[in-house]
Amino acid sequence: MAKNRKPYIGVDLGGTSMRAAVVEHDGTVLSFAKRKTHPELGAAAVVARLAETIDKAIELGHLKKKSVGGIGVGVPGPVDTEKGVVRVAVNLGKDWTNLPLADELLKQVGLPAYIDNDVRVGAVGEHTHGSGQGLDDMVAIFVGTGIGGGLVLGGELRSGWRGSAGEVGHTVVADGNGIIGKTGQPGTVEPLASRTGMERMMGELVAQGRESVVPQLMQSVGGGRMTSSVIYQALKQQDAVMAEVLALAQHTLGLLAGNVINILDPQMIVFGGGVTARLGERFVAPIRRVAYANLVNKQNARQIRIVAGALKDDAGVVGAAALARKNVG
Repeated sequence: MAKNRKPYIGVDLGGTSMRAAVVEHDGTVLSFAKRKTHPELGAAAVVARLAETIDKAIELGHLKKKSVGGIGVGVPGPVDTEKGVVRVAVNLGKDWTNLPLADELLKQVGLPAYIDNDVRVGAVGEHTHGSGQGLDDMVAIFVGTGIGGGLVLGGELRSGWRGSAGEVGHTVVADGNGIIGKTGQPGTVEPLASRTGMERMMGELVAQGRESVVPQLMQSVGGGRMTSSVIYQALKQQDAVMAEVLALAQHTLGLLAGNVINILDPQMIVFGGGVTARLGERFVAPIRRVAYANLVNKQNARQIRIVAGALKDDAGVVGAAALARKNVG
């Protein structure tokens, strides 16, 4: 089997769960394994769990390690891709600072590994095997606990001079009276349009006396959090407060998408993350309308496609495998 035709392991490592998949050269997921991350156990234990999850995915794919080309990992934080080192991973704990994850996986799994930021990995997945196939310029925006972006320009992933390109969630779109985000700057996208932001807004409105099924759904469906399933179920029950909170998030994301197009003029903006995967076109359509309305150059504007990601929850593992295929060895 030629090297570039070998399957690769793609890993999506999050603060709540880790997912490992054996991915064929055409993006097909051959096998899949998942388990809880449990970051409270410490970095060493989590890396050991990750190695076991990778081994399980290989086992479920009925493969031997020698037939696998390598491992790609998407990590929630900045990384040194050349050295395979996690610089910071807030969701995983302080002991992940400057962790040589690629070397650890080589020791424990016996396969070479490539590490990159999880959102950039998802962008590569959509560009390589999803909605953005064949395009030169594409921007991916992932809506989850936070909001992050990945830039593909000239057909290549753009990481930036310091490796921090794509932090679109911290773009300012509201006036100076807006909610203060992680950067200390009021009016940024993330505290208005992320799931965390929507949960905060919902809490404020309910505290003001607005009636909503969301608090009950958060306990029965979401494990105490506003998950994409909670949002979906609330909308299905025609919850007016949820619709209002979601509309503000969509308007904010529309302003963001318009700004991105005005600056970069890409062929496509792909929205990903759990909320997009669950709601699809219902989530993206209002974003698209606001974005088009805020473009400076409106000529042929609708040729710039604003779409939901095709890979949904698989964008991370597929993109990680694609990056490993390109960079390992």
